[in-house]
Amino acid sequence: MVFENLVQSSSEYFEVLQRVPIHYLLLAIATYYLSVFLFALRWKLILDKIGKSLPLIELLKIFMASIFINNVTPTSRSGGEILRITWVSKKTGLPLGVSAAGVVYERLLEAIPFLFLMSLAGFYVLPSKLPLLILLLLAVGVVWFKWDLVVNILLRVTKTKISQEGMEELARLRKSTLVTVGGIALSTAVWVLDVIRFKLITMAFGLSLPWGLLFAISVVNMFLGLMSFTPGGVGITEGGLVGTMVHFGIPTLFAVPIALLERFISYVLSTLVGFGVFLLSGGSEIWRALKSR
Repeated sequence: MVFENLVQSSSEYFEVLQRVPIHYLLLAIATYYLSVFLFALRWKLILDKIGKSLPLIELLKIFMASIFINNVTPTSRSGGEILRITWVSKKTGLPLGVSAAGVVYERLLEAIPFLFLMSLAGFYVLPSKLPLLILLLLAVGVVWFKWDLVVNILLRVTKTKISQEGMEELARLRKSTLVTVGGIALSTAVWVLDVIRFKLITMAFGLSLPWGLLFAISVVNMFLGLMSFTPGGVGITEGGLVGTMVHFGIPTLFAVPIALLERFISYVLSTLVGFGVFLLSGGSEIWRALKSR
């Protein structure tokens, strides 16, 4: 069904937000922090294999603090990843290059489930499924069989420098079935939780959107966050998300509050919680040391 895109007043948006059932909001927040927990668990899986284990609660604190840094520094995931690499190296004595290799491997593990998520979105949006299926199989094949090429491209695109020791660690991590399969499974669970969170948010406004549409919107939302150059994607993510939902037929009266509620959870709340953890867990000292270099 196609809805007319009307400009609604701020008071109307506020009225819609006021009617959001609290249990949907709490469930959406819970799915977000469950995702954060799974991210920390994936990181622990990798560090355990490297031989520098830290308690899961410690890694969870570092990850939450890194979210705060990501949200207040330009370019998504830039400052936060540097903080994580440095913090773990200081805690464990792990060389920076090896610590960076662990973080890079996390990003690589996200590639396969993200390709499948994109395909699910494509199946909903595109009329022809066969070309998409062929592209998916080719993409997975390139990631798996041209591993070194994919790693080198990723390092160049992200301007990440890794020592020879770090490159050797990447190769060793890939040979571990437990780390690879477990990491892909955890990454998949995080992507699915993101879609479920979006489902809960839309349900809070009385909308029952098909899962295919939710996958499509979630993929766009992820791309907006990754490509944004403003701190936390502020402005770009919200505008792009609203535009995407309106394009798919969701009325502006709902699209704007949905985007605001999603960003409240994934940006505002995560920034506030991350800031608290950052101050209380010693992250400020690590960050000051980084800035002084």
